Formats: sequence, structure tokens, C-alpha cells
Amino acid sequence: MTWLIPRDELTNEQGRAAELKPDEHRLILGSPGSGKTMVLLHRARYLADQYQVPPDRYRIFVFTRALKAYIRSALDDLALPDDCVTTFDSWCSEYYLHYIGKRLPWNRELKQTDFAEIRRAVWDRTQSLTATERLFDFVLVDEGQDLSTQTFETLKSIAQHITVFMDHKQQLYETGADEAGILRALGLRKRNLTLLEAYRCSPYIVQVAASFVRNPAEREAFLLQPRTAQTERQTPLLYLASDVNDERAHLIEMVRNRINKNDRIAILFPQKRHVYGYARALQEAGLEVEVPEAPWQSKKPKTDGLLKKAKTKKTTAPPLPTIDFSTSLPKLMPYPSAKGLTFDTVLMPRLIPGLFANLEPERLERWLFVGITRATQWVYFSTINDNRFMFLDRFQELERRKQATIKLSDDLLTGSPPTPIEPEEADIFEDQDFSDQF
Repeated sequence: MTWLIPRDELTNEQGRAAELKPDEHRLILGSPGSGKTMVLLHRARYLADQYQVPPDRYRIFVFTRALKAYIRSALDDLALPDDCVTTFDSWCSEYYLHYIGKRLPWNRELKQTDFAEIRRAVWDRTQSLTATERLFDFVLVDEGQDLSTQTFETLKSIAQHITVFMDHKQQLYETGADEAGILRALGLRKRNLTLLEAYRCSPYIVQVAASFVRNPAEREAFLLQPRTAQTERQTPLLYLASDVNDERAHLIEMVRNRINKNDRIAILFPQKRHVYGYARALQEAGLEVEVPEAPWQSKKPKTDGLLKKAKTKKTTAPPLPTIDFSTSLPKLMPYPSAKGLTFDTVLMPRLIPGLFANLEPERLERWLFVGITRATQWVYFSTINDNRFMFLDRFQELERRKQATIKLSDDLLTGSPPTPIEPEEADIFEDQDFSDQF
């Protein structure tokens, strides 16, 4: 058994959601820890068994490859096939090649596959399908808040039944649909169910996460959700480092401590390129870690000068292990890749304002909310003291209420000057590639 709990251990509310009749489309809401992904998998098993649906007639759609791998790690527990889980863009690409064109559209400006054009063409082709021509008896969607309304219109055309699980507090992309948009696309008047019982997060994690929910009513509802799990009661820690070297060394120390506690660990970074440099540093410190596939290892790498340089330099070192959710090794990834995942400990270094410059404040708050709520037991943050963490005042208030701890570097306490370093290459070049959905 993996992270998935057995059917008989679901709450009454979760069990009811898993067994809703497919006589209409369904929209189910749930905050972090409410068990949306567990319910989704049990619902897939229930619908397949109850209505005798063969494996080629249903699909589970997710937004990121990391979430796809995470869900696949639990499929054996319910005897669900691996290929029933896919990202929506991956499925659209396969559909395009089979029904629309022999080659996928190419975006010359971005030098990558034009997924927006693929989605548009698939939407256009599927709108004319009749009820008898629909490809699937049912489809289930996890983290639906980051898919567009056009996506749900496509799904409505290809499936007899759709169940969507979502939480708009965790929406990371501006193109994502809100609740009203999804309801409209599916022809529903209101959501079917809200999962209110949340079990996952330590009370301290809940308090820190709630400070990043802007809407007062939503924040209060999140704080009041029942949380019955017995979790570690250690306050989240914000570390103010003297410089980059100090921040990196303290992160390594924290990772080693949590490994000794047998924690499942995620380390989240503002941008994908930070993942690989820190993975090497952890590796050199004697710690095994896993990372997403490097861009220079992909089938169609970018060809700009910066990545050519990166490819030449990086490939001289042994390849880093890629993320495998069947192992207990720490997983390093950018924030969006962590959507829908669960770990005991989450560490969030490099909270430097300049590294989030492309994000509006409200969107950044959602990123941090998602990162914090991936953890069940403990969360760690770090930044460089000179840069001043952009939400330092919130942590000072949390510390005042004894719900978080702020620690200053020993070098800063003793007045030792920071070690002179060159600016990090990762901090010089602008990077827009936060995605993990293809």
C-alpha cells in the first residue's frame, strides 16, 4: 500500500463522493488535505466496476507530469492500468496525430510544440462528435482549477460523464477556469459536493498557509476545517541566511535532519533551473535526491545559446536520478510540479524577491500556499537577510503568536561579514519555463 488509503478507511463524506451516480457531470471541491486525489482514484475503481467500463473507455486527466507519476505510483493498489492516467496536453497531442495532422504544430517564436494550437484544433474537431461517437464512458479530472474552460468543453464532447476535483485557492495559472466557468462548461447549476474534512496538515502548517489566503471568508473556512490527524507539532521555520553559501549549507543540514526522521521530503524552488544546481550540491554533500528530467535530456531541447552552454557544462557530470514516487529519496522540483502531491516535510529555499519578479503578488501567494500545503508535518523557508523576505511581516506576526519560528544566521548574530560570491548564473537570466504539464 502506498499513500492511498483503503476504501473502507475513507470518511463517510469521501465515500459518498467516490460513489456519486454518473447521471450528470460532477464538480467536487476540497481544500488541501481533504483527500481529493484519493477519492478520485476510488471513484475510478467504483465507476469501472459498477458500470463494467473497460480500461480503454475511461481516463484520469491531470495537469502535470509529476502528479501523473504520483498517481501512477498508487494504481496497483486498485488494479487500475498505468495508461488510464495522462496529462491533458499529452492526450491532445496523441488525438491530433491520429485524427487531425501528421505533425504537431510548432511555435517558432518559443521554439517548442504549439500546445495552444493543438488544444484549439482538438476542441474544434471534437465539437461535432455525437453522443455515440464519444471516446470515453467517463473521465476524471484532478486539480481542475488550472485547466481552461475550453478544456472542459472538449472533455464534455469526448466523454459521457465527467467528474472534476478542484480548489480555486490553489490555482497557479491565469488561464485556469474558475468554478463558475467550469459549471457553465459542464452545464451544471452548482457544485455537487465540498469535502470539508481535512486530515493532512499540522495545525502550525494550517496557520502559516492561511496567512497566504487573501479572501477573509475563505481563510476562515480553511482554518475551521476539522483536522483529526496526529501529526508532528513543530513550528515552521524561516531561516534568514547571511549569504547564498550559508543558505545552501543550512538547507543541506535541514535535509539531513529530516532524512534521519525518515520523512518523505520535497524541496521546492522558484524556477526549474535552480533544481539541478541544488541537487548537485546535495549530492556532493552525500545526500541522494531525485529531480525532474533535465531540459537538455528531453527529446526536443531548446536551442538558444544559454541552454547550449548549460548542456555542455551539465552533461559532464553523472545524470541525476529522476523523480520516482516509489522511493523515499527527497524530491526537488519547481512549485507548479508539486501540485496535488503530499510529503511529510517541504523545504522552500531561495525566497528572493527577484526570483519571483514575473509573478503578481496574488499569484505568488497562491504559489506559496500550494507549496506550504504539500506538507503534513513541517515546513522550512529560507532567504538571504539582505534581500528581506517579501512576507517577513507575516512571519513576524506568526512568530508573535508562537505559530512559526524565525532564525537568524550565526554569522549575522556575531557580526561576521558574508562570504564574497559571484552572482549565481540562475539569478542572472530570466526564465519563464515553470511548466510541467506536457
